[in-house]
Amino acid sequence: MDQENFSALLEESLKGNDGFSVGDEINGRVVYITADSVFIDMAGKSEAVIDIKEFQDDKGFPDISVGDTVRAYVVSVRRGEILLTTRIGKGAVSSEVIETAHRNGIPVEGTVVSTTNGGYRVSLSGIECFCPFSQMDLKSPSNPEDLVGKSFAFKVSRVTEKGRNIVLSRRALLEETRRRRENELRESLKVGDVVTGRVSSRQKFGLFVDLDGVEALVPRAEVSWSRSEGMDSYSIGDEIRALVLSVDWENRRHSLSIRQAQPHPWENIGRYAAGMEIQGIVANIIKSGAFVEIEAGIEGFLPVSRMSYTRRVNRPEEAVRIGASVNVKIVEIDTEERKISLELLTGEADPWQADTSHLLDSIFSATVESVRSNGVTARLSNGMLGFIPREECAQPRGADLQSAYPAGKEVKAIIKSLDRSNKRLTLSETGAVRKEERQEYEKFMKSAASPEEGSVFGRLFKQKYEEIQKKG
Repeated sequence: MDQENFSALLEESLKGNDGFSVGDEINGRVVYITADSVFIDMAGKSEAVIDIKEFQDDKGFPDISVGDTVRAYVVSVRRGEILLTTRIGKGAVSSEVIETAHRNGIPVEGTVVSTTNGGYRVSLSGIECFCPFSQMDLKSPSNPEDLVGKSFAFKVSRVTEKGRNIVLSRRALLEETRRRRENELRESLKVGDVVTGRVSSRQKFGLFVDLDGVEALVPRAEVSWSRSEGMDSYSIGDEIRALVLSVDWENRRHSLSIRQAQPHPWENIGRYAAGMEIQGIVANIIKSGAFVEIEAGIEGFLPVSRMSYTRRVNRPEEAVRIGASVNVKIVEIDTEERKISLELLTGEADPWQADTSHLLDSIFSATVESVRSNGVTARLSNGMLGFIPREECAQPRGADLQSAYPAGKEVKAIIKSLDRSNKRLTLSETGAVRKEERQEYEKFMKSAASPEEGSVFGRLFKQKYEEIQKKG
């Protein structure tokens, strides 16, 4: 064998790189760690080395162990030695290394130093580079200053003027990651799966979540079971666990639900019972009342009629406001319909809790609050609200109740019936009139004169009796 052939064979044997080239991406297992280097077994074909500095934390301690798997890039293949890097920029960087990264598509790591005209100034181990605003992310940042001081992975998109003008693109790297991740998720991601991701953006309509390179939306309504809590409790970068609601690869629109990945709050409704006094937050107000959240995902309804024991509440806003903390009592729980009825605790004495046995057939002064076609709603002086049916009103048949009973008018009525458990009171204005007449008659009888005045007494008695008969 001549000297020329021998040298060629020796050179070939020293390469021993199993076909690896600069820029190749590899996955390998850590087999040995020294004070300076981490040795990687690349699928049993060759061994390669990475500078230990790429794995050291802020205190200089390595955060890698033998047996760990790493993804890295080939930066040099020389005389049988393969040098790797997980990301150029963690150690010392030269213009030659940056040029190698540019030619072979190897990621580099840089820190955003400041914003400048049209983009960012990025430091790559002390070498100043430029990244346009449009190349920093898949979508334009809402506030460019938020990224200053943060480190990211970039691709070198252009190197000119002998390394003095270096342009970076983070977007290109994100798009590559997204394409790779999409291919993986197309095979595995399905509706009903529970996944983990990190919040990448907060919008008025929901949260965008990064599923390791693929973005999905959590609509506002799916963030929390609670209406009083929601997106404000999440920050960019927070890890979340969510249920996959829909997958649309063609339009790249995927939706998630954080709340549906959690147990439904009504599963613990057994901790509440009718009669309990609790604190809640007013979540919403409608014309007929307010919804009060007593815990995330469990709301009760507070009707206007139960917002005061002693006064008329015309509009819910007169007693409560959205976001306010209120004390309420549970009136009823319907577990099948998932409905809770509430009553507002105002500190007023509840007249319905007092002894009501003496109230029947007593005459009260009542104030008209509203009029319906079938009668009049009026409140007694003790605060109890009652109803005077049309036939119990002291007006001729066919009279216009609206004009006869303006709001605020004082009338006299007796209590005909009283349902304490349901707080229902039936009043009668005609009954009060008849009772007053009877009282007048009885008073008259007691104050009648002596027997010798019988003739006068008789005439008066007859007259009074005839009047009562006509009215009765």
